[in-house]
Amino acid sequence: MSDTLQLWLLFFAVGLGTFLIRLSFIQLHGSAEALIARSKHILVLLPPAILAALCIPAIIFTRPLTQYQVDYFQLAAALVAILIAKFSRSVFWPVMGGMLCLWLLRFISG
Repeated sequence: MSDTLQLWLLFFAVGLGTFLIRLSFIQLHGSAEALIARSKHILVLLPPAILAALCIPAIIFTRPLTQYQVDYFQLAAALVAILIAKFSRSVFWPVMGGMLCLWLLRFISG
């Protein structure tokens, strides 16, 4: 058996396994609606968690540790993203607002 075929079989097996794990939770609880209704208070926290996972590493780990330097443009863009996230229920708009702010500040500064 070739290496390529083994790799494709591995991808298929892992994909099937993750699908069956997700399906088992839905089947154990009876229906997806009941599961979502019980998990609604947790699902509300998902957009801020995704926003933090996307933005915080890019702000903190911008340079090697030997050349630590604060980038005020990134901090300002992060604050703009936080303010937009406070009033938005979407992950898209804070990320777009923060990136536009960062690009605008870098464009203005030259």
